[in-house]
Amino acid sequence: MKEFYHTTDRHGVSEINPDHKRMRELLDELVEAGDSDSPHPDVSLVHDGSGWALTVYSRGVVTFENLDRSDDRPRYLSDVPRREVLAMWIELSEGRIEQVNSRPWLRDEA
Repeated sequence: MKEFYHTTDRHGVSEINPDHKRMRELLDELVEAGDSDSPHPDVSLVHDGSGWALTVYSRGVVTFENLDRSDDRPRYLSDVPRREVLAMWIELSEGRIEQVNSRPWLRDEA
């Protein structure tokens, strides 16, 4: 059964089930844009069936949270290399939530 997920770029545009190449392009655009005046300082991928989301910021911070659980505080990692972010996006897009969650996430302020 196909997993459904979507990405949102720095301009707020969502794409349903982009392939790995497009995911890489979205992450590259984030790095290239840096701290520009874009409407959104991040790009994200949401696994629609579970509500889990990975949000990536230009400074290498990644947050992991469940959008369906308001009582569950976001987790974060700092200084995450782009290739690792892409690996996490692919895992989440395939519904491998435990794999993503197995990383050493922090829960304090980023």
